[in-house]
Amino acid sequence: MRLVCLGLGMALPWVAVADEPPAALLAPKIVCDEPSYDFGERDNNGFVEHNYVVRNAGTLSLEIREVRASCGCTAVKPSVDVVPPGGEAQVQARFDLRGRTGYQQKAIFVTSNDPETPTLTLTLKGTATQPLRAEPSTIFFGQLGPDGLRSRDVEIISTRGPIQIENVRSDQAAIQVTPLPAADDADGTRHRFNVTLANDLPPGQLNGVVIIKTDLPDTPELTVPVLAFIVGSAPAQ
Repeated sequence: MRLVCLGLGMALPWVAVADEPPAALLAPKIVCDEPSYDFGERDNNGFVEHNYVVRNAGTLSLEIREVRASCGCTAVKPSVDVVPPGGEAQVQARFDLRGRTGYQQKAIFVTSNDPETPTLTLTLKGTATQPLRAEPSTIFFGQLGPDGLRSRDVEIISTRGPIQIENVRSDQAAIQVTPLPAADDADGTRHRFNVTLANDLPPGQLNGVVIIKTDLPDTPELTVPVLAFIVGSAPAQ
């Protein structure tokens, strides 16, 4: 604050005039109060969506020049490109969880004309869970000779609670699937099956699948690959 006289005469009043702000204060300032979003645990059969609120706490207009993600699986876009002082914009993030399992963390980079923070980093993190899975995920017999073991067990596990198995089949007659008795303490979240290969398979590579149909509304079927390389026929039984 400074005083300015309106004239040369002493009788004229002095008027208070506000100082002009320093040039350093004339700038945009990008702020995000919650730059990290934890979506917790989500099934890996859909998407996670979240809107980050970005504010302009500066004195000049904030220009959002670019928004990009750390990988192509996260699509982002700002609601507006120019944010006035005191205004705000939303940065929309959409993360595809399909096919992913375990802990996930992605970064979103917001580039602006803020001289102090030219790139603001936002994060999206959480755990992708598979509502229905097989252990092992692939039934692999390896190189199978005449005396090789042609039988494997597989367990179907639900993370959504008890399920009903409505049908189990394979895509080839040479792959036989048999339900196994449930354990005494079974709670319906685990179901076991035996997968056996026929004895008369010709030499060569076997690629098949076991198909399990359940009563889960959004995951009605689970396919388990069956792989083997037959190097000789098994002895007749």
